Amino acid sequence: MLHNQYVWRGQKLGTGASIEPSVTFSSGNFSLNTWAAFTFDNSYKEFDLIPSYQFEHFTLTLLDYYIPEIEGTNRYLNFREGESRHSLELTADNSSIEKQRLKWLIGIFFAGDQNEETGNPNYSTYIEVKYPFAILGIDTEPFVGMTPFRGLYADKFAFVNAGIKFSKELDLKLPFTIPLHLSFISNPTTNQTFVTFGGGIAF
Repeated sequence: MLHNQYVWRGQKLGTGASIEPSVTFSSGNFSLNTWAAFTFDNSYKEFDLIPSYQFEHFTLTLLDYYIPEIEGTNRYLNFREGESRHSLELTADNSSIEKQRLKWLIGIFFAGDQNEETGNPNYSTYIEVKYPFAILGIDTEPFVGMTPFRGLYADKFAFVNAGIKFSKELDLKLPFTIPLHLSFISNPTTNQTFVTFGGGIAF
C-alpha cells in the first residue's frame, strides 16, 4: 500500500508519504503477519512481526514493533535494555467476528515502553471502538480511540483518535485487487487533524 502520510492512533509518524508492504500466512485459527512502513523522505521506518490467534469471540494478537533509529546503528536481534528498538504490545479485538456490528480493540504495551523519568513500564493502553457499515458499496468506518491513563498517547486520560474511514476494493477480474482508502482523522488532545489516502495491490 502507498499512503500520503502515516498516521497511527492519532499520531503522525514521519514527515513524508509512505509505502507499507504486508504479507500474511494463515493456518486454521493462527496467522502470522509481517508489516513494514518506509517514508520516502527517510524520516521513519518500522518493521512489525504480528502473530495472532482467533478464538470464538475475539482475536488475541502480539505485536512486535521494531523502529530503528534513522541515523543510528541498529541490530534487529539486540534486545538489551536501553538499546533495543523493539516494543511489545498485546491486543484483543473482535474485528473478525462478523455477527458483531460494534467492533472493539484493547491494546497494552508491556515491553519497550518505559517512563523516561522513573524507568518503569508505562503499560500504555489504547481502547478503540468502531461501527463499520456500507454506503453505496463503500465500506465506512467511524471510530474513536482513547487512553485511560498517562502513557505514550497522552499525559492523562484522553481521547486521542477519532474520525471516519472510507475504503473500497476494486476487482478488475485480474489476479489481484486494488484496495483504496480515504480517512479523516482528528486527535482532540493535540488539536491535530489529518487526511490520509492511499491505494495498493492485494493478492
